[in-house]
Amino acid sequence: MLARVAAAAVVAWATAAAAEPQIKPWTAAATPKLALPDLAGGQADLGDLRGRVVVVNFWATWCVPCRDELPSLQRLRDRFAGKPVEVITVNYGEFPQRIRPFIEKEKLALKVLLDTQKDAARDWGVGGLPMTFIVDANGRARYSVFGELDWSTGEPLQLVEKLLAEAPRGH
Repeated sequence: MLARVAAAAVVAWATAAAAEPQIKPWTAAATPKLALPDLAGGQADLGDLRGRVVVVNFWATWCVPCRDELPSLQRLRDRFAGKPVEVITVNYGEFPQRIRPFIEKEKLALKVLLDTQKDAARDWGVGGLPMTFIVDANGRARYSVFGELDWSTGEPLQLVEKLLAEAPRGH
């Protein structure tokens, strides 16, 4: 009997672990600021991207689900090339000498912001990695998700398309 209960618990745990992460509506009152140095040596500010739908992904090189998710964020970026959609990745607590070789090895062309002190992650309520937010063209965070998703298909892609369709024209 105990063996059956244990087996049922393992199956339940495996099923829950395999479940796709849930994209949830943003419930905080305001969208936090996001202004950080980038890996290329410049500065990036979410406020400068008004008029664009922005996918903001917090990640780290040591996070296996993060590493697995990044290629789908690259595909999302490529899919919307020439349209008012941006994909920004925010590295959690690492320094350029660790990040740059990883990005080059993986052949990723994503904008990487440096949150070396993890202040932005705290402000955004990042409780684990990967954590991703979708910000509408008005600069308002609309959705968040904790966990690895394929951003180039299904619900994640549909939500970006929906927010793009809602975006004011002329940007």
